[in-house]
Amino acid sequence: MNLHRKENNLRRAQARFDRVSRRSKQFQINFRREANSRGRFHTRAYIVRGEKTHHGGRGIVHKFANAKYRIRGDKPSVTRTIKSWQPQTSQGKLFKVNARTVNFAVHDVAQTAVDTALAAETGGIKTADIAQREVRNKLKQKYTREAVDDYHRGVYLMGRTAIDAVKGTHDHLKTKKQYKLEKAKLQLKKADNKLYKAKTQKPKMAATKADLKKAKAEYKARIVKDKGNNKFRKALNKRRSQAYKQTKRELKFERKQLKTEQQFRVKELHNQEKISRNSHPGLLALKPVSYSVKRMRASAWQKAVNEDQDNDALHAIDSAKRRIAEPIKDKVSKPQRLQREEKKRDRLSDEKSKSNKKLNRQENKLNEKHDKYKQKKKRKPQNKKTKKTVAERFKSAFKFVKNIYEKEVKKFFAAIAVPILIIFLVFAFIIMIFSSIVSGGGFTLGTYAAQDYDLSEAEKYYTELVYNLNQKILKVSDTSDWKKGLVDFGAKKKDLKDDPDNWYWGKSPVYDWDPVYDFDCYRLWSFLCAYYYDFDAADNGDIKYWKFKSDTKDLLEDIFNAEYEFVYWYDNKSRWEELDNYVYFGGGSSNDGSYYYCEKSASKSSGSWTYKFKPTSYTSELGQYLDGDGYCYLNRSYRVLNPNDDYALTGYYVLDNRYFADNAHTKEPFYWVDSDGKFFFKNHDGNTQYRSFYGWENDDAWFMITETDARAWTGDSNCSALYGYVQKQYWKTECNLYYNVKQKKTFDEVIEDKLKSMSHKTERWQYYNLLVGNEDGNTLYGNHQTLYNLLPEPSIRDYSLKREFGYEMTGWNEENDGLYQGIKVYADSGTKLKMPFSGKITDVDTDDNKITIRKDDVQYWYDGNGGTKRDTEVTIANAVLINDYEKGDSIKEGKEFAKTTAGNVNFHIYIDTDGYGWDYIDPRLVLY
Repeated sequence: MNLHRKENNLRRAQARFDRVSRRSKQFQINFRREANSRGRFHTRAYIVRGEKTHHGGRGIVHKFANAKYRIRGDKPSVTRTIKSWQPQTSQGKLFKVNARTVNFAVHDVAQTAVDTALAAETGGIKTADIAQREVRNKLKQKYTREAVDDYHRGVYLMGRTAIDAVKGTHDHLKTKKQYKLEKAKLQLKKADNKLYKAKTQKPKMAATKADLKKAKAEYKARIVKDKGNNKFRKALNKRRSQAYKQTKRELKFERKQLKTEQQFRVKELHNQEKISRNSHPGLLALKPVSYSVKRMRASAWQKAVNEDQDNDALHAIDSAKRRIAEPIKDKVSKPQRLQREEKKRDRLSDEKSKSNKKLNRQENKLNEKHDKYKQKKKRKPQNKKTKKTVAERFKSAFKFVKNIYEKEVKKFFAAIAVPILIIFLVFAFIIMIFSSIVSGGGFTLGTYAAQDYDLSEAEKYYTELVYNLNQKILKVSDTSDWKKGLVDFGAKKKDLKDDPDNWYWGKSPVYDWDPVYDFDCYRLWSFLCAYYYDFDAADNGDIKYWKFKSDTKDLLEDIFNAEYEFVYWYDNKSRWEELDNYVYFGGGSSNDGSYYYCEKSASKSSGSWTYKFKPTSYTSELGQYLDGDGYCYLNRSYRVLNPNDDYALTGYYVLDNRYFADNAHTKEPFYWVDSDGKFFFKNHDGNTQYRSFYGWENDDAWFMITETDARAWTGDSNCSALYGYVQKQYWKTECNLYYNVKQKKTFDEVIEDKLKSMSHKTERWQYYNLLVGNEDGNTLYGNHQTLYNLLPEPSIRDYSLKREFGYEMTGWNEENDGLYQGIKVYADSGTKLKMPFSGKITDVDTDDNKITIRKDDVQYWYDGNGGTKRDTEVTIANAVLINDYEKGDSIKEGKEFAKTTAGNVNFHIYIDTDGYGWDYIDPRLVLY
């Protein structure tokens, strides 16, 4: 609940900041890295209206230098571009070194020139200010000396005061605008820091501390104490010690990251507090008085100095005042303090950026060393300096001559070497495929190191995660099930009291973005193969296919949760409001004026309720607020409580029957005491009679008419006690529900983070790019592609899909169908279909236009592990046979045998996985 409140505070602070910052926007250039239609990423520049992060400064050079604050996003960087180069040749590496040197020199010289220009301009501005101050002072002295009387001096004083007022009002309004923005920034930073501390910093610090303790305990428990000289146990202990030390380093570094982040957050908050305080403009109503007093004081001092021209001490004080005191006063003034704090904010931002870069470098080094202790150290060969023999000298001379010969004749042979090289590569390609099939290797030409079944199951499970989340979102959108939907997302049902008046899905004033669904099966397959690939085993020629198991499900859940997050804000401003006219029940004007019966026994409590009694007659309005035993509960103000809803307040009150019921709103007494101290009671018929004074306990007057008085008032001998009640308030609902799906990271960013946090991160990332097609632009790279394409185009990838394999996802908060274990391909009606293999037509359903073809022992060329031949069935929907083909006919591969009957054709591929049962796979895995 506390965390939920902090999240709501952050949302409100963000909304307040967005509202205030609209008035302090400026044109900026925003660089964004986006994918084009082919999936390649490029950086594009956009002109946007963004928040001011710097408030400028005096001077042309300063304004030019501060233009960097108008450039946002993924800014182009020559340094970053040079660092990203990965040259393989010695010439390329030499070029990179030279480029880095030139870039460093240019950057250093340019920065030095800018800093020098800024310092020179600052000095010039300060000198100009001093000179201007002296000129203004001489002009004021000249005027005041030449002014003939106090009238002229008064006019001068009033004119200067008026100018001060106009300039001061302008500065006040400008400063007030900035103050509102800085205050909103401060509130946003406070809310963000509180949420970060509660949600991230404290839990992670506690978790790392617990992990450290656990790792130490496990290390101590697993260490083997051996007094003998057992080398195996020593090596085992050393390996465990290395693993523990690496875990300790990683956990301590994580704590260091959290501490550094917290330190910068505290510094930035304190800095923002000072900025907010220094930008406070004060009250505008007090400004005229302040201007007038300051001007009068200055004028009086100037008059005193001018009238006593021969007083050297006074002139010395005036000179010190103008040249020393006033500049010092300006330095400690609010505007100067504000400017210093703004510069400090920029320095803090730069320091934080440098600190993060340094921490990232340290983290990368730690990740590289994560499994380094497992690798065997190779002994360096000892270089023995020996004298060369005569034979070795002849060999060196021959090699020297050979190198010269090759350099001279290589240009001659270059022309004829190209076709020979092509023939050689083709031959090597054939040999490589053949050797891969024979040896059972699955890592040929960057193919997926996995079975079709495992890849399809992974795709199916990921889309199921998406489907389940979307079903929960649809439940939130249901006006009858919205509470259950939010409870499924972790909300507490007791906090969801009122039904929302409005549902705001997607982009809204609270969540300023459209929900995005980012998924591509090729990237998922490539990521999983790169994630599970064992590079250590591959070095020894042992290539293993990964299997879809529970750990794969955990991995898919991790990347899904790292990418998407459901967010909502239940904004409930419902409240109790008082009725213009009370509704009376019993003794009121809305019925016959009768009271209701109740038992005379009642009790008091110090808990949620103060009084309770048991009505024996009541209306349906009060009946809904009785407990299972028929008791009614009241608080100290006689307000009826709801025992069925944790004693919540209602709009009903029990009347205080010390007053006459028919005039309860006028407070006409029902009891009173005469001058002799006798207690009178007004009977039901209006007559009065003496009664014993039952009174009340302290200040808590009891609300029921006592048994004796009730009988006297009603004339009913069986009456035990009476009561009445009134409705004073009603519940006014004002409730909105905002909800959306937040994409915390793109799919590419999530899988890149995963792969680069593992051992062999460079090789894994290259392997992923090879599979997904980023290396050469071929998006089909890594596909198994065994079966002949059924459609006329060269590849099934040339067609658009109406429905993909797995659980359907047309969009967030949209109705989707469930699991579909095939694909639906858009194709014109009448499109001819070809046989994917030489097989037989095993089933024809003319009612539903379905055809099933089958072949036993289909040779899957990529799969040399666990059996390469599998029985395969392909079911085609929205198609009919042609050329008089019928059930039972055998058709050769590539022959046209059917045509489509609709705007799309559906394919299901069903294979016998290693003889252990039939499974559906994604047809895109095996079709060309």
